[in-house]
Amino acid sequence: MAVRLRLKRMGRKNLPFFRLCAFDARTRRDGRAIEELGHYDPRSATDDKKYTLNRDRISYWLSVGAKPTETVQSILLNNGIAVPGAGKPALTPEEKVARDKEREHKKAKREETLAKKAAVEATAGKQSKKEKREAKKAGA
Repeated sequence: MAVRLRLKRMGRKNLPFFRLCAFDARTRRDGRAIEELGHYDPRSATDDKKYTLNRDRISYWLSVGAKPTETVQSILLNNGIAVPGAGKPALTPEEKVARDKEREHKKAKREETLAKKAAVEATAGKQSKKEKREAKKAGA
């Protein structure tokens, strides 16, 4: 029997809630699960309450040969659970913090660049391509 780790959709319309379960590969999406391994609430405000995972049982199913779906694999890797054959290492909490800081830095830099561009366009009015190029080189 081929076992897959996948999400089972719960909740009501426009308020999704998912259970992470071990399924027989032939079972329908919201069908009967072999075992429930945790849950995922995408609408939760904090990351602490977004995921609840039974790490021991997930590790057991992965060691027995269960294959996670892409979504479940990314959830597991982001929560520090190594997935065999994933090609990516699991993130440690320190790496997760560093990644979030880097994302914030890139976002701030992108906003700064857009602000500069808007300021140049607002003050420039109508310019020829040559004048725009010179202004860009000058850093305005």
